[in-house]
This record gives sequence, structure tokens and C-alpha cells, in this order.
Amino acid sequence: MSSNDPRHPVVVGVSHSPTVARAVEWAADAAARRGRGLCLVHAQEWPAGAAPKGRRDAPDQVWASHFRAAGHTLLDAHKDTVAERLPGLRIATRLEDGRPTAVLREAAEDACLLVVGSRQVSDPGEAVTFSTVGRSLVGHPPCPVALIVGDLERYDPLGPVMVGVDGSPASAPAVAFAFEEAALSDADLLAVQVRRPHRGDWPEAAQESLVDVSEALAGWREKYPQVVVREQVVRGQPAVRLGEMAAAARCLVVGTRGLGGFRGMVLGSTSRSLAHFAPGPLVVVPPEVGTG
Repeated sequence: MSSNDPRHPVVVGVSHSPTVARAVEWAADAAARRGRGLCLVHAQEWPAGAAPKGRRDAPDQVWASHFRAAGHTLLDAHKDTVAERLPGLRIATRLEDGRPTAVLREAAEDACLLVVGSRQVSDPGEAVTFSTVGRSLVGHPPCPVALIVGDLERYDPLGPVMVGVDGSPASAPAVAFAFEEAALSDADLLAVQVRRPHRGDWPEAAQESLVDVSEALAGWREKYPQVVVREQVVRGQPAVRLGEMAAAARCLVVGTRGLGGFRGMVLGSTSRSLAHFAPGPLVVVPPEVGTG
């Protein structure tokens, strides 16, 4: 395996969170599948009044050298782990000063994919909660953002790639990403549209939605003939239903906005709500991403 393309790498945020190891592993696999490099980024927030670029030989700056060294140690540890598992992968590291959200947004400008670790609460009756960094990044970078849940027991890593489809042009980039991911992973693709319940119109509404889904997938079926595709239309609240169904998927892919109202999913609110309901990796694809 040789993944030496330095252009548009997969970028992953690295911190001291226990969920980061899973995010780095997922990001490394994504980079290897795409023949891209992997860039590990760690943001250091300096205490108020600190001078990170001050004289390193001054006694009151000794702690700063240790602080920065700890950041390099963290990055090197993850780099070594990835290099041992994927020896041909091109790996870069970046230690930056600033808030993690701002640093990762800047790093995402040249990325093909941004990956951020996330966490869940332990009580299954509670909502899923993602770190502030991951939640605030959804929908903002120009590249897809993957939020990786640390709990490996709540989704099927060998299941299909699942994509939410609402029939609007805004969901096309999500469909494109899902087909590419399915093809690269040798996985099936499950395309789902969720319709909100409305006065017993289900048979006609379901048929209309199936037409929407088929039209959204048409061109991509021809481009990726090796991908086995299934289509499904269900009723309910979009984020809740997609989150429930994603437990049988290897990842869930959604866009950042859609039709809204009765006919489609409000992907702007749905993608953000899924940060509380998705049981596994959630990939949010902005409308600006090219569809090839």
C-alpha cells in the first residue's frame, strides 16, 4: 500500500480525550482507502497572559517548553500507532496555537475530509452528546466532517453505508460521498428518506418518496455499478429515525440542508440533531462539495 498524495489529506483532530484513538484509526483507514495522506492536528490553548512565542531561556518560560513538548509527544504517539498499523501511509503532524475549533476549521480548508472524535453519555436513555468542538464544526468547513463516536458497541462496522436522501439538489453531495465510501469500503449502500407523518397519506407519499430517492441515485448507480444499493422510505422524525436505523450501518452520511417542511428532511436541523442521536460515525457533507 502506498498513500503518498500530499494534496487534500484527511485531517483528524488530536486531543487527550479517550475517544481520539478511535477517531485517528477511522481517519487513517479513510486516508488509506482514498490514497491520501493523513494529517494529525493538535491545538494548544495557552493560559491567559501566556506568551507562547516568548524567550525559551527565561525561567518563567520553562513551563512553556514543557507544555509544547507535551503536544509533540501526543502527536508522535498517535503517529507511531498509525505507522505501525498502516506502514505505507503518508503521515504529517501539526501543532498549532489556538482554540481547537478555529485551528481545525483552518486545517479543513485544504482537507478532503475532517475527522473529529466524540463521546456519548453512559445512560442509554439519555441523548448522545458530542464534544463542543465536533458539534460546532458541523456544517462550517468546506469539506465533509466525520464525527466518530467512541462507543463501538452501538453500530455495525460491517454494515452498509447509509445515506439520508431528501430529493433536493442540496443532498447530492451527500449521495456522492456515500457512493464513494461504499465503493472504497466494498460495502452496500442504503439510501433512506424519512417522511413526517401527515394525515394518512402514506401509500401515495411513500411512492412519491421512492421516486425522489431513485432519481437522486440514478447517475451514481452507473458510476459505481459494483455497489449494491437498497432504497427505503420510512415515517417519523428524521433525526430520530435515521439515528435508530444507523445502528445497523457502518456510517451515516447526511447533507447540511434540504427541502424542509412535509416532503423532505430538514437536513440543516437533522444533521445537527443527529449529533445527539447517531449511534456511530456520522459524516456531514456540505453543499459546496463537488459531486464529480
